Amino acid sequence: MTDMNNPNRGGYGDWPQRPQQPYPHPQQHQPQHPYGYPVDDEAATTLLPPVPALDDAAATTLLPPVPPMDAAATTLLPPVPPMDDAAATTLLPPVPASGAMPAAPPQHRPQPPYQSPQQHQQHQQRQQQQPSRARHAAAAPQQAPQPTAPAAPAFDPPTMTLKRPVVPAPGAPAAPPYQAVPAQPVPVAAPPAAPRGRTGSPIIDPGLQPALITAGLAALLAGGAALGQVALALVVALLQVLTAAGWFRLNGMWPARQGILLAALAGLTADVAVLLADSDGSAAAVVGTLGGFFLLVLVLQTFRPSDPKERFYALTVLGSASVVTALCTTLLLADWVPAGVGAVALATVLAAAPLPGPKQLGPVLGLVAAVLLGFLVGAPVALGALAGLGALVGRRVAAYDFPSRFVHMTAGVALPLAVASPLIWMATDLLAG
Repeated sequence: MTDMNNPNRGGYGDWPQRPQQPYPHPQQHQPQHPYGYPVDDEAATTLLPPVPALDDAAATTLLPPVPPMDAAATTLLPPVPPMDDAAATTLLPPVPASGAMPAAPPQHRPQPPYQSPQQHQQHQQRQQQQPSRARHAAAAPQQAPQPTAPAAPAFDPPTMTLKRPVVPAPGAPAAPPYQAVPAQPVPVAAPPAAPRGRTGSPIIDPGLQPALITAGLAALLAGGAALGQVALALVVALLQVLTAAGWFRLNGMWPARQGILLAALAGLTADVAVLLADSDGSAAAVVGTLGGFFLLVLVLQTFRPSDPKERFYALTVLGSASVVTALCTTLLLADWVPAGVGAVALATVLAAAPLPGPKQLGPVLGLVAAVLLGFLVGAPVALGALAGLGALVGRRVAAYDFPSRFVHMTAGVALPLAVASPLIWMATDLLAG
C-alpha cells in the first residue's frame, strides 16, 4: 500500500508538490484569492476535506527511463538568436508610467520537487552537457543569410486606381506577364519576285523601218514645199504632232494627252503666225509664239496641285516639247527645203542600214552622202553637213534609255527631221547671207 500521507512522495511524476500541513482551524484559515482579493464566503470551504497527496511510484513503474540529451540530438538545430533587437518588441503594448502601473498579483514560486538519487545523477549529467553544447554552438560558424530572390508578382486584381508599371532593374531579364502566351510566329507571305532588270546598253537603235518612214515623210515635205507654203504647213503640222507624242513618251510621261495637245498647239500656232506675217516678221512670229507658250506652260505647272518634284519634271518635259514642236515651223522660213530634207532622209537610211563592217560605218557614210547631195544640187556648202548632222542627232536621241516600239515609230520617225529643221533654216538663210 502506498502511503497517501507521505509528504515526500506526493505529486504525479516530477511535478512539484507542496508539503502537506495539518488542516488549520476554521477560524484561523483565511483563504486568499489568486489576485489578492479576499473570499467573500468563508463557510463554503470550511467543511472540505484536505486534498491527499498522490504517490507517483505506481504511476511510473511501467514507463521507460528518460535518456539523457546528448549533443548529437541538437547539432541540426539552428542557433537561437538573442532577443535584443527592437523587432521582437514592436508588437508589445507600451509600458505605462510608474505611477499608473497596476499592482502585480502575487505569484507562488514552485518549490523544487523531490528527486531520487538516480534523477539527481541524471540532472547533474545534463548540467555538464549544457556548457559543452554552448561551446560547440559558439564555435560553429554562423552562415550568412542567403539573399532570397524576389517573389514573382502575383495576379493583380482589377482596381480603380491607376498603377504604374514596375520598371525592371538595368540588366535584369524582363519577367513575363501573368499567364503570358508565347508569341506565335506570324506567317509572312514571300515578297513577289522583283522583275529582272534590263542588262546591256540602254541605247537601242530604232532600226531600218522608222528610217524608211522618215524618208517618206521627207518626201512629203519636199512635195509640199513644191506646192506652196500652205501645203508645206500641213505636212509640217503632221510632223509636229508626231514630235509631241514621241517626245512625251520618250521622257516617260504617258498618257499625257493635255501635254501633247499643248505642245502640238504651240507648233500649230507658230505655223499660223508665220503664214500671217510678212517676210520680214516671220522669224519674230516664231520667237513670239515660243515665248508665249513657254510662259503659259510655266504658269500652268506652277499652280498645279502636285508634288514639287513631279511638278518640276512635268515643267521640263512640257517646256522642251513646246520648243521642239515650234522649231519645226522654221521649215516654212527656209529656201532649200527639198535639198535639206533629202539630205536628212539619206543620212537616216544609211545610218540604219545593215552595212558590213563596224557599227560606226553607217552614220559616217550617211553624213558624207548628205554633204555630197548638197554639192550636187548646188545648195549652200553648210546645208548638207548641218542637215545630215541634225538627222543623226535626232536618231540618237530617239534611241536613248530603252525606248519602246511606240517611241521608235513616233520619236524615231519625227526627231531626225525636227532637229534638222532649224539647222536647215540656219544654213539656207543665216549662213548663206
